[in-house]
Amino acid sequence: MRRTSGIVAGLMLLGPLAVSVPASAAPALASAAKGVTAKKAPFATFKVHNVVYPKKVKAGAKITYYFEITNVGPHSADYYYIGGILPKGIISTLKWNGPKNTTCTWEGNEFWCWPPPILYPNPEEDWQTDTTWLTIQVTLNKKTRGTATAKLGGITFDVPTGAGDLDEKRLRELGIKGWIYTKTVKTQIVAPSVKKTKKSTKQVYVPPPPPPPKPDRAPTRNRKKGT
Repeated sequence: MRRTSGIVAGLMLLGPLAVSVPASAAPALASAAKGVTAKKAPFATFKVHNVVYPKKVKAGAKITYYFEITNVGPHSADYYYIGGILPKGIISTLKWNGPKNTTCTWEGNEFWCWPPPILYPNPEEDWQTDTTWLTIQVTLNKKTRGTATAKLGGITFDVPTGAGDLDEKRLRELGIKGWIYTKTVKTQIVAPSVKKTKKSTKQVYVPPPPPPPKPDRAPTRNRKKGT
């Protein structure tokens, strides 16, 4: 399993992730939820919104995603995940931030977290909420090019009362459905610009050529032949 780093109470804390998620947090949650047919309406429906991410980054840079999911009903959601499918071409560590006591797991290119709050549609009490949030920061490999594509959102399971402790395999055997809601975001990876070296404009001194030799000023003597 890859290492992650949680950001608790606004502090960037580095270290290996202690995976203490429920037993249902098996790999490929999104794949398991994709095969569900829409014959029956889900107990809870998620809206993915307030998605923040960069449109362009340089190769080897960090990409930070922030998003929220809101339960729009009809029933409360207490058996769900928030996270998504991360882009390809990233390093094997990441940072994340979520509500207090959130735990996460990272398998393959899927990163899912189990937040503590139950999401109530149309909350009636002050302590109730219909929304939770997550921040994920990944780092691109320096050689990664093209477009970094991520799918962010949540998965909710139609778990009846008393079945909350069952793992995913047992839930499938019982025919309990999972529903995935994601939003696709794309970030263009720009190759770092190459710095051009400026040509030197400094003038180079070239010495003048040496002066020509001085002429011989001695008088020319003519002698008579035979003298």
